[in-house]
Order: sequence, then structure tokens, then C-alpha cells
Amino acid sequence: MNMQHGICINGIIDITGHRIAHYTRRYIMGIVRGLTALNKQLDKPQMSSDAQKGRWLQLKDGESLKIKFLQELDPDSPNYNDKMGAGFIAVEHTNPKDYRRKGLCSADDQGRCFGCEMHRRDPKEGWKGRSRLYANVLVMEEKEEPYVAIFSQGSGPKSATPAVIQYAGETGSITNVTWKLKRTGEKTETNYSIIPLPANDKDPDITKFEVFDLEKVAVRDVPYADQENFYLGISSNSSAESSASSSVEW
Repeated sequence: MNMQHGICINGIIDITGHRIAHYTRRYIMGIVRGLTALNKQLDKPQMSSDAQKGRWLQLKDGESLKIKFLQELDPDSPNYNDKMGAGFIAVEHTNPKDYRRKGLCSADDQGRCFGCEMHRRDPKEGWKGRSRLYANVLVMEEKEEPYVAIFSQGSGPKSATPAVIQYAGETGSITNVTWKLKRTGEKTETNYSIIPLPANDKDPDITKFEVFDLEKVAVRDVPYADQENFYLGISSNSSAESSASSSVEW
């Protein structure tokens, strides 16, 4: 697929357009939307208020569950729903000594980024910017009614992200099937597998559910002037401990 042109606004990568092969790319807050930009971001080396609370999708070693994506990865998908919006990839930095201190890379929109500066100072310390996929999903478990949760996974080979993006690229949609997500292992040995399941007429109508505003709930956009205090825990601002940005390390 070819990209027509790109516009840089606040760091998010957003994709719009009229045909599957032609997109416009926008950067706002280090977030990436659209299949072309998602794939490009995964291949790219990473150099660099009041919060609504969200429910995060979590699995323990050996557990599996069925989910339905409530959001497409690209606005040009034939099943894209404007009410639901689109999932995205966020490029984030994390304090290697405190995983709760995670924020969006601001190099594109603000021209400076504390996380990138720390990574350049010592590439081995763990400040490297990392890509993470965020999307709203419907979790279907036998023990409770279906509920909306935030799907949050890195982009490495042990995550479910590459398989989801590949499926979206090949079929044009990820919301039209049910998925089985499974976790094996713990900590650095954790692996996730995800497979699409045959269509089931008994599955709930996903348009009846309310999704979380991921840009407010799932990620933190910290002004550069405040980033050192935020990442190093110097500030007493309670927003640094808000529900935004999952503390679950998938």
C-alpha cells in the first residue's frame, strides 16, 4: 500500500482517505492509526487532568478468553464505525525503574522528548520508545456478562499485535469475527497467541456498547516542560498516578 502524504500535528499518526491503498497520515501525541502507518511504525526503530478510569484486559498464565474488537484499525475499513472510532499504536517511554511512569513520545509534536533524551544519554538504561497497540474490545466470559475492556499489547513477536495487524491487512476488518486470546508464561517469558474463530450469530451486537476514550484513558500526553518531573516522580501532581496508561506489562 502507498501513502499519499503526511501531516504532523501533535505527534499522533492518524490515517484518512477514500481507498484502502491511499491514506493521509497525521501525527498527534505519538499515536499511530491506520494499517499503513501501523505496519510502518512496527518496522521503524524507536529513537525516541481528570482521568476517566478504564477497565484493562488481563490474563494470567494459561488463561484464554474470547474477545471481539469494537474498533477497526483503519478508518477505511468497510466495517469502520464512526461512533466506535479506531484503535491505534502509541509510541511511549517508560521510566525503567517505575513502570507506572509511562508517557507518549513528544519528539514529533513538541520537538523535544525527555524519554528520547534519556535514551540517547544511555541506550542500555531502558528508556527506548516502544510501540503499543490500544483498542477497545468486548470480553465474553462464561462467569459474567460481556463487558468492554482496553486491549493493550506491545508490538513484539511475543505479543498478539503482529497477528491482528496482519489479519486486518489481509481481510480489511477485525471487528467482524470473534477472537480467542491466550497467554502462556510469566514476566519476560510471557507469550500471547490470538486466532480468529468462525462467525457466531449469537455474538452480541458490538454497536450497543460504549467504548472508552483511549486518548484520555489509555495514554498520557505530558508537556515537555513537565516531563522530567513526571517521569522521575518529582511532581506531587496526582495525575501522574491516574488510570491512564496501563500498569499491566503485557
